[in-house]
Amino acid sequence: MKRKNHWVIFAILLLALINLSPSNTATPPSSDRTGEFEPAQPKVLETEQEPKSFKVAVQMSESEFSRLQQMNSKISEELNMDVELTNFPYDSDYTSVQNELRLGEAPDVLLLNNIWVRRFAAEGYLSPTESYYSGSLTGELLTASLAPGEWNGYMWSVPMDADTYVWMIQKDRVQEAGLSLPKNADDWMQLISTYEEKQGIPYLFAFDFSDPYAVLSLLWQLSGNGEDDKSGGAFLPDEARERAVLSIEGIRHLLLNLEGTELKELSSSLNEGKAMFALVRWSEVAGRMDAGTDIIYPNLDDPAAGWMWIDGRSYVVSAQSANKDAAGQWIAAMTDQFEQRQWYEGTGKLPVLKTIYYQSTRGGLPAWIPASFVNNSGVIPADTGFPEWLQKFSEIAALFLADQMDVHTFLMEWKADL
Repeated sequence: MKRKNHWVIFAILLLALINLSPSNTATPPSSDRTGEFEPAQPKVLETEQEPKSFKVAVQMSESEFSRLQQMNSKISEELNMDVELTNFPYDSDYTSVQNELRLGEAPDVLLLNNIWVRRFAAEGYLSPTESYYSGSLTGELLTASLAPGEWNGYMWSVPMDADTYVWMIQKDRVQEAGLSLPKNADDWMQLISTYEEKQGIPYLFAFDFSDPYAVLSLLWQLSGNGEDDKSGGAFLPDEARERAVLSIEGIRHLLLNLEGTELKELSSSLNEGKAMFALVRWSEVAGRMDAGTDIIYPNLDDPAAGWMWIDGRSYVVSAQSANKDAAGQWIAAMTDQFEQRQWYEGTGKLPVLKTIYYQSTRGGLPAWIPASFVNNSGVIPADTGFPEWLQKFSEIAALFLADQMDVHTFLMEWKADL
């Protein structure tokens, strides 16, 4: 009887186990599967869609910075990026930026004046463009804008804009004085010789004595450029340099210093015949000239015509940046043809894409720009010490032009700093 009870109990337990086993091995309900597996996929997608974040530092006027912010806002949204723009205070040698680069705290992207690109590249602060920029540079951009970014066989910058120096005249006053703008160095020498004998016209040239680019442009105009001199840039051959400087020495009393002068005051000087030829940046007068005012630019197809300085800025990417690909996409979008047109219309700074100059409408560019402007090869000297040389040149040139330094001392110090 006792054995029989054991079998009954065993049978009951076996049936209980059989009934319980399906619930333990069944596939979990769909709600459990969703909680365990499905959230993983949306998580991956969310990571891929997160905006790419990086920092950009520029140095420009408040009006330009406002326009750049508008461009950045639109492009960042299109590219799904979070780009922080900073307009850092002006210092001519980028001291604050260089300190940040040394400390490893620099932004991902910088907008530099072209003359500083080689210096920053040589000091190891920059990434070559091939590491982040997929677009074409060589052959597509203004020669004068592209060349400053070349160093040690690599390109280190993507040009953003250009700003050349031009002659500004009041054509009626110039004609009344029996003058015309010379086309080459010999014509300039003849004009200066003739003008020295004239009475009643106070000034022949008006420009900012403290602006080394304006001074160099004037010297280039007066010295001309033979075929052998076109690669010399600022480092003019001794003979040409001395000829230009000596010609200026004799007319220093006929030079009007525009340092700190507003455009309205300059226009009055030209309209009243106070000055004949003003040497200015194009962006400073673009769209704001009085009736009767003309802009003249040398025809650089003439071997004897002197260069004009073409200033400009370029984007560079820090060697320390962990966002090079995103930075490259952003730079490409910020410098495309449409944005360059918009930038020119808003700031007067010229585009760097050659195709804009070749189009039938020329993108609304001014008529004074000659075809030779596109391939202007008067470039910044390859020496990475050029920024320091330019600063020193600015100091001694201002003294010489103001008749506070004699010509021999000026030439000696110029040569010594080379």
